[in-house]
Amino acid sequence: MTSEPTTAPRTASHRPAASLAGGARGVEIYTRISLYLFVPLEGFFYLYAVVALAEHDPLPSAVALGALAVAALVHIGTAFATVHVGFDRPLVAGGRLHPVVIALLVATAAVVVLALVVLPGAPDDALGRDARALTIAVCGAATCGALATGFAMRTLTVVALWVPVVVLVTWVLDGSFSGGAVVGAVFLYALVLFWTGTVRISMWIVEVVRELEASREVAGRLAVAEERLRISRDMHDVVGRALSAVAVKSDLSAALARRGDPRAAEEMDEVRTLAQESLREVRGVVAGYRSTDLATELAGARSVLRAAGIAVRVIGAVPPLGTPQQEALAWVVREAVTNVVRHSRATECRLELDDDGATTELRIVNDGVVSGGPDAAGLGEPRVPGGTGLAGLRERLAAAGGTLDVAAHGDRFTVVARVPNAPGAAA
Repeated sequence: MTSEPTTAPRTASHRPAASLAGGARGVEIYTRISLYLFVPLEGFFYLYAVVALAEHDPLPSAVALGALAVAALVHIGTAFATVHVGFDRPLVAGGRLHPVVIALLVATAAVVVLALVVLPGAPDDALGRDARALTIAVCGAATCGALATGFAMRTLTVVALWVPVVVLVTWVLDGSFSGGAVVGAVFLYALVLFWTGTVRISMWIVEVVRELEASREVAGRLAVAEERLRISRDMHDVVGRALSAVAVKSDLSAALARRGDPRAAEEMDEVRTLAQESLREVRGVVAGYRSTDLATELAGARSVLRAAGIAVRVIGAVPPLGTPQQEALAWVVREAVTNVVRHSRATECRLELDDDGATTELRIVNDGVVSGGPDAAGLGEPRVPGGTGLAGLRERLAAAGGTLDVAAHGDRFTVVARVPNAPGAAA
């Protein structure tokens, strides 16, 4: 998080706040607003220089002071722009400084030069009466603080040395250098580092949250990829075995046909039967009609959600259910959990099983509803007939005598599936 600026932007660390959600977005917005309000404090600290200047007589001309004030305002503006850009983009790309950084450095140089030319120094090494040193110190601290949104702290620690060096040089030239001047220079350097460190720590927190959010997204994609891999293995088992048998029997049938053996027709009938059975199995894999077990799906849901960084609780035990009811509820678990991982920004998910003797109710609740998008679990998206969306789940449950209800309350989404308990069903 405190590494040197690279030549290319880092995807995880330089993204707009709109791409984050939940707690991550809250941290981003809070830190952004805090630093936006921190930048104008530069103008407040210039008041110390104004108080020190009031003790000098005669005062610099109004034109010179006006030029310095304008330069200070421009510097505040460029510092604000640098902080704004630093949140979303790197300040160094391709070995070149961002234009806003160049503008900030130019404004800094203008303030320092005008302070050296316009403002008087203290008659002794009293820092509190040196308007020139105070102006240079405040300007330097604000510059390093703005750069802290995109540069490492160790780099800025070296860069900040220019502030005490410039002040010490002015004191030497004024003939007011002494032991107290060294102490004052050290104090100014500490002031610059404090300002810079405050901004750098805030940005470090934002970068950590961004990295965690990126890791969570990767975990979600890996969980979905694992499910796809499982389906591909099933497809390989079904199709590979069937095609191998079809190829062998086709060769045998061709050889028998060449010899005029009537068994060739029987072999071709078997090839047709194999093809039809394989087609049914493939359709079962794709449509999810293969036999499923509710307890197994609950265990798989717990594993997938944990892998995606989502806190999960499974409440209740699997009651005795008939095969149609158990398969219908198992499919609800699989589809809902998969869509929670893919289509929501959930941080927690709860799966509850309740058996009142006549009906078994499965309730799946998750947070992380994406505002303005489809419902939290993604179950409301339009799907083709017989697909695996909301309509498909209702069809499966209806075939088992059950029902499906969905509801959204704030950032929480609830899926409730109910099926009747079949009399005498095996556990």
